[in-house]
Amino acid sequence: MSISDKVKSGYWSISTQKHLKVFKSEATGLSQLGNLNLTGKVGRFLGVIRGNGQITDMNKLELMANSVGINNKLELLKIVLPELESASDKRIELMRDTIGNITGIAEYVYDNPTVLGISGQVFENQHPTDVERIVIRTMDETKKIPYAQSHLIQLLIQQGFSERDVSLSIALQNNFKLIRVLNKMKNREPIISNEYVWGDNHEKIAMAVSGLNMFEKDTLREIIDSIQNFQGFPLEKIAPEASNLLLMAKKTGMINPTTIVSTRGFQKDFGFSTNLLQPEQYNNDILDDVKLLLASIRFGENYTPYSTINDPEKFLSKLIQYGDIGPHDANATDYTLLEKKGIVRVVRKQKFNSYYGTYRTGPCLELIRTDVAKEALNIIKNPNYTMNNDAEITDFGSMMDVGIFVTPEEERMNMAEMPETLKEIEEHTLRVLRGENI
Repeated sequence: MSISDKVKSGYWSISTQKHLKVFKSEATGLSQLGNLNLTGKVGRFLGVIRGNGQITDMNKLELMANSVGINNKLELLKIVLPELESASDKRIELMRDTIGNITGIAEYVYDNPTVLGISGQVFENQHPTDVERIVIRTMDETKKIPYAQSHLIQLLIQQGFSERDVSLSIALQNNFKLIRVLNKMKNREPIISNEYVWGDNHEKIAMAVSGLNMFEKDTLREIIDSIQNFQGFPLEKIAPEASNLLLMAKKTGMINPTTIVSTRGFQKDFGFSTNLLQPEQYNNDILDDVKLLLASIRFGENYTPYSTINDPEKFLSKLIQYGDIGPHDANATDYTLLEKKGIVRVVRKQKFNSYYGTYRTGPCLELIRTDVAKEALNIIKNPNYTMNNDAEITDFGSMMDVGIFVTPEEERMNMAEMPETLKEIEEHTLRVLRGENI
């Protein structure tokens, strides 16, 4: 299996798992996509630990696994970690004590393409069924353009799959909302598409927009322009009278909404355009790191009462140049999602303040993933950084969530309610992540 094929399998396994995770384990047909589900979990977990080097605190490792839905310690120790080690070509090494118990990990994974490649190898190691392989092929084909149903079935049969397996796989994908079967066009057979497509020829969007009057179309265009020119746009700033248009834009995938809930109880929604990063076939904000960092910065710009970020470009430039920001009390409360995703860590430090001529001790944000911060800085410095309408269209959906970070797919599927933040549990989680005494 080539590296590009592994990356493709890893990419779509993660995409698939994000949809499947909102369904109950006993949902009819879910077991037939079990290898995809497992691979997606493993890939999302690898995305969280990437860049941390060694992790020897097993409580911290378990919490990082919890953030992507791996809530069973036995699943982590007996399945996820061994599968990662086996598939990673020594990029993931498990630490063990003298009797063989896992005591930590060492990881040497530096970018998302490597995450996807390892995930693809995990998928292959599970000996997936043809029904699952058809999911990968279908998602990949319909990512590029929508297909007439008969044309897609014929294409998959030509690739060597049986008509029975193709029909079953398409039915499962439709049931779990991996693809959309659109049959509202008169005198035409159903169109099969998926929510990762963005383009003028996208049937799903075309059908939604076709019923709007001129004023509504102009208003919708203004909403999209606002978000494209200011990634992480606070959606509450959209005029209330345009709420129905905003909802349509969310559901059809014209924009990618994300929700952040701070430990102070604030819940805010932010909008991103679907072409957030420079299009590369399977290397974009697949794990949502850039989107989450930008949303956190926009949160600091608009909703932090005592430490507002007045200059996001300066904030990110300093974080990249010096490797940390602070000390400041807000670092301990308003960027916890970035901690859980392994993008930054919070460390108490004593630093000299040249302005006041004194030392101060407090929580500092320490950057772990410089590549993520650089991508975010490029977007903030140049809002048109990625606006390339002629390039291949790719998916920029978020592949992960951390309990109080709601993914675009979940917003559109509207199948799971956000859990209420429990302050005591949240504080315990942060103490473990920061290595503080419990």
